[in-house]
Amino acid sequence: MFNKPYSFQKLGEKQTLLPEPVKKACYRFKASKRTYFVILETFSYGIVAIKYCDVKDKNSRNAYKKIFNDGDAFRVITTCLFIMLSYWKEHPAVTFAFYAVPRENLNGKSSKRRDIALFRNTRFRIYQYAMLNLFPPAKFIQLRDSANCLYVLLNKKQKKPKTTLKKMGAYLLANYEMIFSPDTI
Repeated sequence: MFNKPYSFQKLGEKQTLLPEPVKKACYRFKASKRTYFVILETFSYGIVAIKYCDVKDKNSRNAYKKIFNDGDAFRVITTCLFIMLSYWKEHPAVTFAFYAVPRENLNGKSSKRRDIALFRNTRFRIYQYAMLNLFPPAKFIQLRDSANCLYVLLNKKQKKPKTTLKKMGAYLLANYEMIFSPDTI
C-alpha cells in the first residue's frame, strides 16, 4: 500500500528564531493534481512534527485542514512517510509527532455520534496503520492519543523520553488547550 511515493525535493533546513518550533526542514513534491509543501518542525524538547498542505495554501490559516478528493491520498501520504524516513536516516535519534486534523462534518451523510467519530478520524486511522507498518517497533515506541488525533513515534534513542513527553504535553496544553493522554497500542 505504501510503496509508490512521488519524488520529493528537500528545500532546506533553517533555524526559526522562534521559541517553538526552533527549526524547520521544508520539502516539496508534485502530485497528480497539485504541488505539496511539507514541513518538519523541530521543537526544543526533541520532537519533530510533520505537516503538509497544497503549496498555494502554505501561508493560509487553514492550510493544514483542507482535504482534497484528488484520488491519490494514499500516494500523497506515502510521500510524506518517505520524507519522514529520509529525515530519520539523516537524524537517527529523531522522535516524530503528528496531528491528524479531523474532518469537521459529514456533509449531511449521517448524524449518529458513532458515525461522526469514525468519519472524523479517517486520517488518524490511516496514519496509525502506516506508522505501525513502516516504523519498526525495535526502534520506536508508538503512542497514540486517539481522542485528540495525536500520534508520537518515540525514538528508543531518546535520552529522556518522559521529560520529552511532559514538555510536549505542556506545549499542547498552553498552545492548543489539548491534554495529551496516550492510549496503549
